Amino acid sequence: MMYRAILALILTVGLHFFAQAQADTATAVESPAGGASHYRISLLTCGPGEEVWETFGHACIRVIDSSKTDAERDKIYNYGFFESSEGNSIWSQAFSGRVVDLLDTITFEELMIEYRIKKRSITEQVFELDEQQKELVVAFLKKNLRRENRYYDFDTFYDNCSTRIRDLFTIIFGNRFQYGAAVPKDSRITFRDVTVTTLCPAQHKYWFGFAVNILYASRTDRVMSNHEAMFLPSLLSNGMSDATIDGRKICSSRTVIQDETIDWEKRANQPFYILLLLSVFTICALLIPKSPIPGRIMSTVVLLLTGIAGCLILRWWFMNGEPAWKDNFNVLWALPTNLLVPFLGKRAKRLYAAVAITLLIGALLLHLLRVQIMPVFEISSLLLALLFVFGAMYRNTAR
Repeated sequence: MMYRAILALILTVGLHFFAQAQADTATAVESPAGGASHYRISLLTCGPGEEVWETFGHACIRVIDSSKTDAERDKIYNYGFFESSEGNSIWSQAFSGRVVDLLDTITFEELMIEYRIKKRSITEQVFELDEQQKELVVAFLKKNLRRENRYYDFDTFYDNCSTRIRDLFTIIFGNRFQYGAAVPKDSRITFRDVTVTTLCPAQHKYWFGFAVNILYASRTDRVMSNHEAMFLPSLLSNGMSDATIDGRKICSSRTVIQDETIDWEKRANQPFYILLLLSVFTICALLIPKSPIPGRIMSTVVLLLTGIAGCLILRWWFMNGEPAWKDNFNVLWALPTNLLVPFLGKRAKRLYAAVAITLLIGALLLHLLRVQIMPVFEISSLLLALLFVFGAMYRNTAR
């Protein structure tokens, strides 16, 4: 225990001197306009972390004020804070359909201590602004920090820690400010492509990726504009690299403050294998001609699971204000009404099976037409099992 305490003390002291050295580089920075400014403002882009809410990375603004000698000298303005308390955790907020984020500040030293522990990467891009422009940015941040301005309703794609920084510059400088290319000019990349399709598998977060992939709706598969793409911190960094004011570049090249050292724990794609086993058992049970009971049991399990999934889809669709969850056509195969099937009469079950098969085929067509992309790799076996369940229901009720 004594060894760990000494090691922690050494790390804290070392980080303090590291932060001080970083701050000293900002003293009397020459601005492009020729005057000396005591502000040094930069964009920090942080890599993903192990928590699910850290999957897509983070962005914040660093302001060094060389005229100060206290904790105000090197501050981080962070739009990514959320208030959590007993009975009001981030999970309960997410389930209620409204997550409230806020702007808050910490010191650069505090940020470094946290990110060293979490082993997350940090890169920095310094804004090459003149003295007046820096004053405008700092004044904007301080105004946003007021209690009446600091809170906002989080939106996955349209209002988050990254978009708040993106919009800051266009609000302050208007049309004088232009972002560079966040994505290639001819890009056909979608919101789903840059989030769960790529980042979750890379971090082996298969359950999180699977759940979000099902809850993400058709609007998620729309091609992003360059402006929209900067909801993702890494793409905001791209857009900032060639950003200009009055045609003059205002951002330095990226400097690595800390490399990512996370050892992503390798996991099997559990959703795929579990659904595969469930589907195999269901299909095999339904193919036993002289023993209908296993088939009925497995059919009930499949119908219950898909019915619950359908209820969750509708819950996010109608009780969440974010466009990411609206118009979700996964509800065509994950029918909430599957929960009611055991209570239907024979004739109603036959009709229900015919309609359900039609809707499932419709969902597949929408996927092929790229109206809404389904997580086909994980759910393909489940969809096949559903066809067997509804097919058996249709045949058995014909007698």
